[in-house]
Amino acid sequence: MTRILAALLALILSTLAQAQTPFPPSEPPSYTGPYAGALFGRAEAKTGCIGLISGGDRGCDSTDWAFGGYGGWQLHRHFAAELGYTYLGKVSANATGPSSVTSQYIENSTWDAAVVGILPLDQILPVGRGLSAYVRLGGYLATLSSSQNGIGSYSNVGPAYGAGLQYDIGSKIGLRALWQRYKNVGGGDYLKQNYDVLGLSALYRFR
Repeated sequence: MTRILAALLALILSTLAQAQTPFPPSEPPSYTGPYAGALFGRAEAKTGCIGLISGGDRGCDSTDWAFGGYGGWQLHRHFAAELGYTYLGKVSANATGPSSVTSQYIENSTWDAAVVGILPLDQILPVGRGLSAYVRLGGYLATLSSSQNGIGSYSNVGPAYGAGLQYDIGSKIGLRALWQRYKNVGGGDYLKQNYDVLGLSALYRFR
């Protein structure tokens, strides 16, 4: 009799547990609302020392540290909108020849706005929740300045796009590894070239 009662109790508890489980299972919680983040990485001017700082017996250093910040709003599990600032560092032409040759550089910073598309990878791969791939599409406003006397700064707009991976630690913190391109930056005496950024960032959700 005790065994029969135990079996009946187990059956009842199992039935109640199944009744509490929705079918189909509900989606993982969706993070919506505002967030802000910081970026740190390396920037590269893909064509190097062109325009104002080309030639003249100087060696070219086309990479520098990049850093910045961004704010965004998660609209849906798969979409967000962002505004950001990124300092792309300096492209330096370093004197290696006669003493009459001076080193020069071009400095660059950008503001950008973008739409972010997010794909949680557990939807298509056997991985745990929290890891997502994302793409970032938008445009930038870049401002370049030169160390050469008498040369004014130059601003232009153009397309920006990138991609990366994001890992969410709980509901508040996310970590990103990213690649971002700013296409056709510059103009006039500075000439145009693409800038790439490889970096890491961390974001915090306020809700």
